Amino acid sequence: MMRIFLEEWKKLFTWQFAILLVLVSLIFYELFIVFEFKYFPNGRPILDTFMVTQEMLENYGEGMDEEEFRDFQQRFEDREALLHNYLEEDEKAVVADLTSYEALYRSEIDNEVAQDLREKVGVEKEDLIYDIQARESIISSYEDRKEMGISYFETSSNPALLERIEQLRENGSAENIFSYIVFENYDFLIKDVAILSFLSIMLFIMPLYLKDRKSKVIHLQYATKKGRSLFRTKLAAAVTGGILVITAQLILFFSLYATNDTHMFLSQNINSFFNFVMLSWFDLTFLQYIILTVVAIYILGIALIVVCAWISNISPNYMTSVGMHVPLAYVAFGVGTTYLLRHVTTLELPKYTFLIGLALVLLISSSVVFWSVKREKRKDILA
Repeated sequence: MMRIFLEEWKKLFTWQFAILLVLVSLIFYELFIVFEFKYFPNGRPILDTFMVTQEMLENYGEGMDEEEFRDFQQRFEDREALLHNYLEEDEKAVVADLTSYEALYRSEIDNEVAQDLREKVGVEKEDLIYDIQARESIISSYEDRKEMGISYFETSSNPALLERIEQLRENGSAENIFSYIVFENYDFLIKDVAILSFLSIMLFIMPLYLKDRKSKVIHLQYATKKGRSLFRTKLAAAVTGGILVITAQLILFFSLYATNDTHMFLSQNINSFFNFVMLSWFDLTFLQYIILTVVAIYILGIALIVVCAWISNISPNYMTSVGMHVPLAYVAFGVGTTYLLRHVTTLELPKYTFLIGLALVLLISSSVVFWSVKREKRKDILA
């Protein structure tokens, strides 16, 4: 049986598939993924905000209390003072009374002198001004931390959700240092990697049974009891091979993701005053969140392998198989990644949506396997 299993593996892992997988992966990375690595964090002051949050973790640890916040404000004021000293050396700025950050950027003054000064500062003190803007946004978010989740109070009457918001406000989550920039970047990337993994699986599994049908070998298989059991051997080869394909894609992705310099956020709670993207039903660290998404990819991937194998088994030809894969791709790439991979455990959805969703996926895929195996035992040789 092991020899047959290995033979089926050889049929799936052909050099043609290897070349196709490499080409598809290269094109997909170039179109959708490389940009997120190459330009992370993308733009300013987003880059500066990311760097400031890294500095905060080094200075204050996992969270920032009131005393540490005063220190952070002092650092902000020190940078404002540097800008003030610079502007005081400019005669036009002194005459126009635009020698402070507040006067130059927050006031309603928008004459030619102010515009020229902003342009000059943007060129000569670019790093300083973006650093000030980044710190200002963090200070504003921290000062409003007790308003965390206020939109839910305005739109929801779910007592469990409102209780969770109150819990987040009171248990210190509001003071956690975790950046929305890191979370959003990972969330976009993992969805794209999941889609690439699922596409790879479809290409990998599609010929599973079609090759035998095309070569008429399938008629010989159904003539013996041992031949009929080949269905399960092929399915086992497909599942293990598909898992290997997913693993290869994830290893490639996380090897690249490690260069994003986000490792210091792994131990941070994703519920934070500075994570505008999502609040979670659970107190998860960023690493735990990553693990959940990886588990989801494997579960969705295995379910997809089973369904693709079933399609390959019932399709009379490749054209029919491709046609049946189109709606499956819509469900896997769209619905599956949206609700079971992005914003996992979000307060936007009922508390156990993620767990129930994965359980349903496992149940459906198990039912397909059970039904298919049972069908193969009774299937007529001419069917």
